[in-house]
Amino acid sequence: MKLFLDANVFFAAAGSPQGGSSFIITGATAKKWKIITVAHALHEAERNIDLKLSKDALTRHYKNLIECTPEIQPIDLLNLQQLAELGKFITFKDVPILAGAILSKPDYLITLDRKDFINNKRLKSLELELQCIGLCLELVSGNYG
Repeated sequence: MKLFLDANVFFAAAGSPQGGSSFIITGATAKKWKIITVAHALHEAERNIDLKLSKDALTRHYKNLIECTPEIQPIDLLNLQQLAELGKFITFKDVPILAGAILSKPDYLITLDRKDFINNKRLKSLELELQCIGLCLELVSGNYG
């Protein structure tokens, strides 16, 4: 299974080793899930962990990356006009996340961002092949139904 992770999943996993995001990260190796993200997400996660969490959390983040060995999806295949088009459906800061998810064709896009991804009616109007964005939030938070 291919899982595309947003920056907030890496952040949450670094901050809470027993949480749902950590389950995704550590489960990647055991369950043979393929983790995919974009460089933008890794930079954002690292910056926020460094600013908002402890040095131990930053060390845990680096350990998580070594453990799950994410594939980095390049987004330079899209030109500026294509990226700008995506900006009509999602906030500018999340365009690289959406672009990476579209290009990598994951089974699931996993994010904790309700406002910009999960409950975004404009994004849902695109009818992307990204499966179960809402379910992914439930999977990460442990609310399986």
